[in-house]
Amino acid sequence: MGVTKIHTKKRGRRTTYYSYFDSVQAFNDFVDNKATALNIHNRERLKNMNEATASAISAGSSWYGSPSPKDVSELNEHRYFLGMELLRTIQPKIKDKLEQYIKLMGNQILSKPKVAYNDRGLGVFSFDRAAMGLYRLQPTGSKNPIENTISQLQIELDSSNKTTAVKSVFAYFKDRKSSYPALSLYLMAGGNARVKGDELLYVGLACAELVEFMEIRGVAVEVNTLLGTSFKGNVAMGVIRIKRFQDRLDKNQLLLMTSDPRYFRYRGFKALIGLSDHFGLNIPDGLGSLKANMGKDFVKEIGEKQERYAVFEQSYSINAAVNEVTQIIKDYTQQINKK
Repeated sequence: MGVTKIHTKKRGRRTTYYSYFDSVQAFNDFVDNKATALNIHNRERLKNMNEATASAISAGSSWYGSPSPKDVSELNEHRYFLGMELLRTIQPKIKDKLEQYIKLMGNQILSKPKVAYNDRGLGVFSFDRAAMGLYRLQPTGSKNPIENTISQLQIELDSSNKTTAVKSVFAYFKDRKSSYPALSLYLMAGGNARVKGDELLYVGLACAELVEFMEIRGVAVEVNTLLGTSFKGNVAMGVIRIKRFQDRLDKNQLLLMTSDPRYFRYRGFKALIGLSDHFGLNIPDGLGSLKANMGKDFVKEIGEKQERYAVFEQSYSINAAVNEVTQIIKDYTQQINKK
């Protein structure tokens, strides 16, 4: 594993340390490797955390989600979000709420491109449209015995003997613009010590809806998680890429990093210790704290001037999460309309 580059920004008495990770896997590998090479102070912090975690599990704590972990090792090996079945009930609620907000916003947002059809093979074949005029070709007399045999086989195999009266069966987005500026999204992990149940999922699923909304309109979207802490005038932050501009969004990895207490409340804390050690800092007993608007302040500090970005702080109600999404959409639309 190569050396992870350290970046720094100084402002007054505050120093911000941060590193980029190209994937969740790369970040997890970094954390595990770092845990084996901590300085004496940070090694003690990790030891204390492991002891406190083991004690909480033995006491039957529900802090790590359901089902309760058997031991610390199970938490340490946790790599996938276990509550994907919750998406079937929660995501439709967020989608419906977002649609209500979007209707109220009217022309303040990017318009959705209309689907059109053509018969020139341009776009994606639509079977549903072709099926509207589907019919079976009737066999006709062939010129010779071989052609008769082939025709009979095709009929028996139910192949090559169907066509459709609808010729425009290739779907494409009409008047879809491809020149919209790309958008980088950042989601701040953590800050959920008192949050339980479905509320943890709102920010992650709201982000997923935003990605879908933008990409349908031709906007390339990158998604990153911010995991960090602050103490003694220092900010320690890891920037973990969840989705590259050209990739599909992996909702499991998004929810793991942003909405999973089983992950954050052990591996997330372990990561804070590892990041601090990587930056040459001794993390305090409480592992530091998250300040208000810490994600927005961080991205503003490190971001390129020309970059279009948006930051999700943690939102633990549907209305708050959807409000963040609609505000991001509105701000982006206003920015591109100024050009």
